[in-house]
Amino acid sequence: MLASTMNLDKCYQLLGICRGASLDQIKAAYRSLARKWHPDLNPDDLDAPQRFIAINEAYQVLLDTTQTRSTQAMPVNSASSPGTARTTHHTAPQPARTPQPSKNEDELKWQLYYELQSLLKQQQFLKAIVLIEGLAHHSPLDAQICQWQGIIYSQYGHQLIQRREFEKARIYLKKALKVDPHNKELWQEVDRAFNRITQLS
Repeated sequence: MLASTMNLDKCYQLLGICRGASLDQIKAAYRSLARKWHPDLNPDDLDAPQRFIAINEAYQVLLDTTQTRSTQAMPVNSASSPGTARTTHHTAPQPARTPQPSKNEDELKWQLYYELQSLLKQQQFLKAIVLIEGLAHHSPLDAQICQWQGIIYSQYGHQLIQRREFEKARIYLKKALKVDPHNKELWQEVDRAFNRITQLS
């Protein structure tokens, strides 16, 4: 969970709200700051992508914390007689929760996906790498995100080859294979890139 990497006080500070703020206040603060720091609206600000990611991470932490607190605060149904109270408490045990992306997390993922597409078209690979690495840190087991990350590293490697920065290109090409090792098309693309480096160097 993100809570392990970003404490609650820092999250509240990033969103500019007080500890104990309501869910509506958290959402309102997030929407305002996400619009303010969206990389599309700040093309000349190199810090905007990182701020945008930090705001999204803080929002997810506070969202999870607030929802957990609300669930824990729900009253347990009680029966009118002691004889039935025991069965009321145990008739519907809650199964262990497995990590599932919330609706907000899924929306954020695809919002960032379209942002990544825009950055790649503009060949702004470093900004794209900042975004995808933040997203991968948030959801390290998401296969789609791993695939996107591998593609971005590979494309940046090709750009570095064109600039004859071969050592740096090798680093990013290897990173591409590391994050998405089972993608056959990616392996073929990276193999061609390494052959291109051999021809040029």
